[in-house]
Amino acid sequence: MTTASNVTVKDSSQLAKGDIVLTHGMRVRLDFGASHKRSDCTVYAWTGTVLNRDKVREEGHVPMSFLRTWRWQPGMGCVTDRKDVWVVQGNELAEWIVENPS
Repeated sequence: MTTASNVTVKDSSQLAKGDIVLTHGMRVRLDFGASHKRSDCTVYAWTGTVLNRDKVREEGHVPMSFLRTWRWQPGMGCVTDRKDVWVVQGNELAEWIVENPS
């Protein structure tokens, strides 16, 4: 269990590579991000690695198919690329619980 002293709340604009975001029962390490400026806000999307995939599967937090990415493999068609991906996305109004580094 994570206690309040072990976490920080950040909005989407404050997230950084390597942050571990707690969302939907997952611990997602942010690997790379992108942003898109709109007329009314900036939208952020971070692709991350789910660090506790076995626990997520056991507890059924999200369907395992949601953690997959696909790629085209010549001669084989569409194949599973990864099984541990989650995208953390939102604008400056979205807030995230982030583990503090130990």
